[in-house]
Amino acid sequence: MPDLAEVELYCAEARDILAHAEDIVHDLGRRGACEGHRMMASQGLAALRNLDRIIERHRRRLTFQALPNAVGPPPPAPQKRNWLLFLRPRVGHPGHGIEARS
Repeated sequence: MPDLAEVELYCAEARDILAHAEDIVHDLGRRGACEGHRMMASQGLAALRNLDRIIERHRRRLTFQALPNAVGPPPPAPQKRNWLLFLRPRVGHPGHGIEARS
């Protein structure tokens, strides 16, 4: 696993590549490139942005782990409560529930 300094270099390189790709996409639009070329360039740019987010997320995780007081991953989110349990009729309680009369 790469260390934090190495990931910082990857982040800087990813930002440079992303900026260059954005310039290319804008140039295609200004120069009147066909719609197909602009769409392919936009899809490539979207993929590069996704990769940049992944690298940045990895950098933030490594930064958090490098903190001296980092104890581990954040606690899991609380479980959703099932409100149907509170709405069901209680068995054995008079006046609750539906009675069938014959």
